[in-house]
Order: sequence, then structure tokens, then C-alpha cells
Amino acid sequence: MTVVRLSDSRRKRREQRVFSRSRPRRLPPWRQGLEGFLMVSLGVGLLAFLAWLPRRFDALVFVSEMLAELIGGLTKLLSALMGLGSVLLIAAVLLAGLVCVLGGSTRMVRATVRLFSASQSSARRRPLAGERRPVVGAPRR
Repeated sequence: MTVVRLSDSRRKRREQRVFSRSRPRRLPPWRQGLEGFLMVSLGVGLLAFLAWLPRRFDALVFVSEMLAELIGGLTKLLSALMGLGSVLLIAAVLLAGLVCVLGGSTRMVRATVRLFSASQSSARRRPLAGERRPVVGAPRR
């Protein structure tokens, strides 16, 4: 038997038994008899309804009409789902195109900025007339 300690709003400790092996409570005989009577009367009523039902309409016609409407409904549902799928596909292609245009334009702008900044920095770094250029492969001092 496991004992779980729970704290209530007043911070007092109380114990509640969990997984106790006590038997479930039995119903009083009058209530058990009443529930039995109600279940039997419900069952008899349902069986009487099912016996009366074929007199009101033809079951074969009902089932065939139901199947025809079910097939028509499924056809409409599939058609609507295909239309929705095509709209979603077009929206995805549109979104991919916009992302490519925006990404490509930002890359082109960055490349242009880098090109101009590189040309300006190389223009500033031209050697003066008396300055010597370093020789390729020569050791640095």
C-alpha cells in the first residue's frame, strides 16, 4: 500500500491512500433491480423499433441511395482537396520565387558594395614615387 502525502491550502499534511485493495461498493438491491428493469425495457423498445422500421421504407433503396450520395460526396471532397493542393502549390512556388529574388538582389548589392569598397581601398594604397614595392618571394624584415 502506497501512502501519498498531499498538502492543502492551509499547509497541513494529510494522507490519502492510493491503490488500496478495498473492494468496490456494492449497489443496494433496489437500485440494482431498477437499473436492470430500465435496461430490459430499453432493449425491448430498441428491438421493437427495429422490427417496425422496414414497414416505413425500403431498406435496399435506402442503402443504394446512401451509397450513391457517399460516392458523390467523396468525389466532391477529393475535387476540393485537389483544388486546395493546387492553390497551396502555386503559393509555395510564388514564395520560393520571392525568396530567390530578394536573396539574389541582396547578394548583388553586397557584391557591388564590396567591389566599390575594394576599389577605393586599393586607390588609397598606391605606393608613392620614392617607395619601393616588395619583391615577391623576398624575406620580410
